[in-house]
This record gives sequence, C-alpha cells and structure tokens, in this order.
Amino acid sequence: MIRLAFFGVFAIAGLLAFGAFFLARGTGSNGTQAIAPAPTLQSVPEVEPVPDVLMYFLSDVDTASGTITIVLRDQLTGQGDMVVRDQAAIKAARTVAYINTTPSGGEVLGMVAMAMMGASPKETVLQIYRDDVLISAVECTSTTCGRFASDRDADLGPLLGAAQPLILEQSFAENYDDYLADLDAVTQSPDYMFLDLRPENAAPQVRQTARMDLFLPTLSVSAGTSIDPSVTSALARSIVNPLLPEGANINGVTFMGTGAGIVTDMDSGTQILAGGAQIAFPAVEFTNVKVSIEGASDFDDAALQTLTEQPLSQFDYAQPFADFVRDRLQSDCADCFAVKVNGDHYTMATVTVSEPEGYRLDYYDLRDPP
Repeated sequence: MIRLAFFGVFAIAGLLAFGAFFLARGTGSNGTQAIAPAPTLQSVPEVEPVPDVLMYFLSDVDTASGTITIVLRDQLTGQGDMVVRDQAAIKAARTVAYINTTPSGGEVLGMVAMAMMGASPKETVLQIYRDDVLISAVECTSTTCGRFASDRDADLGPLLGAAQPLILEQSFAENYDDYLADLDAVTQSPDYMFLDLRPENAAPQVRQTARMDLFLPTLSVSAGTSIDPSVTSALARSIVNPLLPEGANINGVTFMGTGAGIVTDMDSGTQILAGGAQIAFPAVEFTNVKVSIEGASDFDDAALQTLTEQPLSQFDYAQPFADFVRDRLQSDCADCFAVKVNGDHYTMATVTVSEPEGYRLDYYDLRDPP
C-alpha cells in the first residue's frame, strides 16, 4: 500500500511540474521562444504505514462460562474444517492465538476485482460457539487470510494441535416421533452439535402430512351415457375407504374425462389415419378417477390388487368395435386394431404421486475419531 501511495504522489508531482513548464514557456518579442527556469521538485512526503491489526480472537471470550467450541475452517488449517473442544487448549490460546486481518494495497485491488466479478471478497475463517450458540467469528479478505492468501499471518497457538476433523452427519426420520427423538439427541448430548447447521426456522419442524394420488382403473361407458359425479364419488369412496392405512383419509375424488378413444394398430401401436387425421372410435367414452389421500403415501400390493378387481364401470365394447372395424375400416380383423385412450389409461389401481412424511436433520458428530 505504501509503495502504491508513493508512486501516486510522485506521478502527480511530475504532472504538475510538466504543466508548469509549458505555462511558463512563451514567445519573446523578437519571435524567439522564452524558456522559463525549470521548477524545483518538492520533496515527496513520507506516507505513514498502516499498522497491522492482529486479532487475538479469544482475548475477550469468557472461557469460564459454558463450553467453548472453536471451528477452524480449511482456509486456516489446510487440512479441511477442524473443531477444537479441548477447554485447556482454548484457555491457553487466549493470549497467543491471533489472525492478521489487515489487507495490503495489492490485496485491496484484488478485493475490488473479485467484487466486480460478483464474488464475495470476504470469508469466515473461524467461528467461536458457547454451548452450540455462535458468539464470535473472524472474517477477512480472501487474499489476506482466506483461500487465496499467499502469505497468511496467523498463529493458532495450541489450537491446531488439539483440533479434530469436523464430521458432518445426517439423520432421516420417516415419522414425527423418530424425528423428535433425533432432535433431542443432538440437543442434549455434548457429542453432537448443530453449529453453523442450526436450522434457520425454529425447531422442531412443523409436522408434515403424507399424501398420495391414487388412480382407479379407467372408467368406460357407452357414448352418450352420463356419469353422476355424486354417485360415482360415493362408490369410489366405499371401495377405497376399507383399504386405507391407519390414520389416512380421502381428501377428494376427481373425474377427468378423456373423451373417445383413438384407433391404433394392435402390433405397432401407431395411429390409424384417414386423410392424415386420427380415427376416433365414438361408441365408448373414457374417464379417469383420481382419489386424493392424506395421511399415507402408498398402498401395499394386496390392497392395489383388490382395488383393481373392483372397477367402477367397464363397458364391454368388443362387439361395437368389431362392427366399427368392419364398416369404417373395411376389415374383418377386429383383433388387428385397438382403441387407445386419448391420454392416460389405467388398467390397474395405480399410485401416481407419493409424498411420504420425512424429516432430515443435519448436524456434526464431535466425538473423538476411533
């Protein structure tokens, strides 16, 4: 920084002297140029150096209150994130452990360049916790003591020798009671802590509700036959309710008509076209039935098989289709063609959306490695 300031002052002084020379330079009465005497360069004042700031990060920490935990980030250790829980080592480091957070002139320019590129020029390199609550942290520029520092000035004293790897753990509970048990274990045991992973929202999480969407076998009726939604909904509920898992309930029954089917080739499944257009089979109409369920996210195979064997309505359109193939397609091979639903078609009871109850917990295992 001192060197940059010196050159800056020197350059400005030179420019002023150069300008003064040309202002003083003129043309004499006889046409000859008059040359003014060269100005005397003023001495460049000394720039006071910026004193280093050595941050003794433990000097103001009351190590006698609670349990102190220090997290040393990889930028400082070069060995990955580390954690210190040895209270004797922490107390011994109070007057000796420091980090120099003073950026040099070149580092300031580096900070500006990083900011222009959208990168944060500052990093957190050390955190201090009391009983798993953050009480202090050390930040510095990336080039001073962060990941891009070429000559980091830091003395961790006895802390690095007492440090252990910081080990991330996860638990996943499929029900709320197990989640609360996991949360209590992390909160109460000194062997586990949240540290910087402490949930942003208040713990515990709000209890979730498992849900699923169940499609019954696609309903088919002869063309022109109306479906009474109230009656059909009640019938669907009467079929599904006895098979619901404990604690689950039906949240709604939805009907989605797909209209008439499209004629396709039985072997290839490709559509049969007439003049480039699809050929619809008008004698039957299809409707999908979705049952929304809360409190459970799946059925067992036996329940799905039972639901498959109890279709709401199935219209036998084999003979009408054979007549259609003969009259419309001029073919006696009805088995050579098929009717494809214009949309999803369910031949079996199928769960299409399954959202189970689940709770993830991120925390650190602070036990000594084996």
